[in-house]
Amino acid sequence: MRKIFFIINSYSWGGGAEALLTLIVNHLDPKKYEIGIMEIIHADVKQESVNDNIKLYPYYTLADAPDRKTRMYYVYHEWDKVIGEYIPQDYDLYVSFNYLKPSFLLPPGKKCIAWIHGDVYDLAAEDKAEERQLQNDAFYKADKIVTISDITTRSVEELFPEHKDKIQVIYNGLDIEAVRKKALEKTDIRLKHPAIMAIGRLDENKNPLRMLAVFEKLYRKMPEAHLYYLGYGNLEKDVLEQSVQYGIQDNVHLLGYYDNPFPIVSQCDAVGMFSKAEGFPMALLEAVALDKPFVSSIIGGARILANNEQCGRAVESDAEAVQAFMGMLQEDKEGQIRKCRESIKRFRLDEYIGRIERLFDAVMEE
Repeated sequence: MRKIFFIINSYSWGGGAEALLTLIVNHLDPKKYEIGIMEIIHADVKQESVNDNIKLYPYYTLADAPDRKTRMYYVYHEWDKVIGEYIPQDYDLYVSFNYLKPSFLLPPGKKCIAWIHGDVYDLAAEDKAEERQLQNDAFYKADKIVTISDITTRSVEELFPEHKDKIQVIYNGLDIEAVRKKALEKTDIRLKHPAIMAIGRLDENKNPLRMLAVFEKLYRKMPEAHLYYLGYGNLEKDVLEQSVQYGIQDNVHLLGYYDNPFPIVSQCDAVGMFSKAEGFPMALLEAVALDKPFVSSIIGGARILANNEQCGRAVESDAEAVQAFMGMLQEDKEGQIRKCRESIKRFRLDEYIGRIERLFDAVMEE
């Protein structure tokens, strides 16, 4: 029995990285592996459901702790102190489940993997020089660096070329049948059609105001269309105010956060995601698993999942986005379903977990 320890920034925000980690640990072979998980920041938004064989370790700090900034200083500048106090030393493999903070806490001298879930181009900014150097130092502790998409891979190669030989690409996977089964559960939410669904936190990176700007242009051509936001965040008020300024507030709906969003997503006609940066968004994988085409900004994995624009479009301009949405809303539904199912079968869970287990075993055996 081999022991694997995961370090994640937060395991309680209800985000895509958390859902992906849960998917992985719940499907790793329990006869081969003992699993431990530690989150750095505890938010208490969603409790992930993990199998009984998985041990959850004490978190490092609360999201709203008065001394959070002080405690985070130690994560950035006194790694050994935090590692010595919070990271158990008896595991065979340590996996940081994103860049920066989780990778800082990889214990030196152990078998380690740095798993990157988004592009790291933000570290190219002049005011990020210190963080870029810290990340470079952390990568020296890693035996392998997992990247999850084309853009994620390119960003690591360009910013950290001395570590490019460590990179192994593993696209995200999905329990397709589980998503479809959850979509059959009851919901009181009923969408008006045509319905565009925006999934994710209402924050700067997810860029909900750009989604709104795209929808406003679409609305001028299709006034019967509706936009639904699934998620919460600090830009909720901005979205509401901007929709009033556009005069489209009656067609814009903020639904909030749902532990199981799939019965709602399954009702929409298309999904929109205009994030500034993403690794390989689970929300888009889940949408395609529910036979929903998508329009997105140029983010990691979007063009791969779109499968030569068969079930999605990654666009640069708002005008392209409007055109893509109009095409999807007018397309034959049976044809859309067929194209989505052809694309999503490449991300089946069994193949995904197999690739992960082979990587883990190889690193531990080196």
